[in-house]
Amino acid sequence: MTNRRYTQNDINNQKGKTDWNKLEQKTDSEIAKAALNDQDAPLTSDYDANKFKSRKAMRHKLGL
Repeated sequence: MTNRRYTQNDINNQKGKTDWNKLEQKTDSEIAKAALNDQDAPLTSDYDANKFKSRKAMRHKLGL
Protein backbone atom coordinates (compact mmCIF):
# COMPACT_ATOMS: atom_id res chain seq x y z
CA MET A 1 0.00 0.00 0.00
CA THR A 2 1.37 3.42 -0.90
CA ASN A 3 0.91 6.42 1.30
CA ARG A 4 -0.79 9.23 -0.56
CA ARG A 5 -0.25 12.81 0.52
CA TYR A 6 -3.25 15.08 0.08
CA THR A 7 -2.89 18.76 -0.67
CA GLN A 8 -5.22 21.40 0.75
CA ASN A 9 -6.70 21.67 -2.75
CA ASP A 10 -7.43 17.91 -2.77
CA ILE A 11 -9.21 18.21 0.56
CA ASN A 12 -11.20 21.29 -0.47
CA ASN A 13 -12.42 19.52 -3.62
CA GLN A 14 -13.65 16.37 -1.87
CA LYS A 15 -17.24 15.53 -2.71
CA GLY A 16 -19.21 14.36 0.30
CA LYS A 17 -22.36 12.26 0.31
CA THR A 18 -24.27 14.50 2.72
CA ASP A 19 -27.55 15.89 1.43
CA TRP A 20 -27.38 19.21 3.27
CA ASN A 21 -30.86 20.33 2.18
CA LYS A 22 -32.39 17.17 3.62
CA LEU A 23 -30.37 17.53 6.82
CA GLU A 24 -31.46 21.14 7.34
CA GLN A 25 -35.10 20.00 7.26
CA LYS A 26 -34.60 17.59 10.18
CA THR A 27 -35.10 18.51 13.81
CA ASP A 28 -32.31 18.11 16.37
CA SER A 29 -34.13 15.13 17.90
CA GLU A 30 -34.38 13.41 14.50
CA ILE A 31 -30.65 13.95 13.92
CA ALA A 32 -29.81 12.61 17.40
CA LYS A 33 -31.99 9.53 16.81
CA ALA A 34 -30.28 8.87 13.47
CA ALA A 35 -26.83 9.22 15.09
CA LEU A 36 -27.75 6.70 17.78
CA ASN A 37 -28.89 4.21 15.14
CA ASP A 38 -25.82 4.61 12.88
CA GLN A 39 -23.91 1.32 13.12
CA ASP A 40 -20.97 2.71 11.12
CA ALA A 41 -20.24 5.42 13.69
CA PRO A 42 -20.99 4.23 17.22
CA LEU A 43 -21.08 7.00 19.80
CA THR A 44 -18.35 7.01 22.43
CA SER A 45 -19.05 7.40 26.12
CA ASP A 46 -17.45 10.31 27.99
CA TYR A 47 -15.37 7.77 29.93
CA ASP A 48 -13.99 6.19 26.73
CA ALA A 49 -13.49 9.57 25.05
CA ASN A 50 -11.31 10.73 27.95
CA LYS A 51 -9.03 7.69 27.46
CA PHE A 52 -8.16 8.70 23.87
CA LYS A 53 -4.59 9.86 23.38
CA SER A 54 -3.50 12.46 20.87
CA ARG A 55 -1.62 11.32 17.80
CA LYS A 56 1.45 13.17 19.09
CA ALA A 57 1.30 11.35 22.43
CA MET A 58 0.90 7.97 20.72
CA ARG A 59 3.81 8.62 18.36
CA HIS A 60 5.98 9.63 21.34
CA LYS A 61 4.99 6.49 23.25
CA LEU A 62 5.85 4.36 20.20
CA GLY A 63 9.17 6.17 19.74
CA LEU A 64 8.27 7.59 16.36
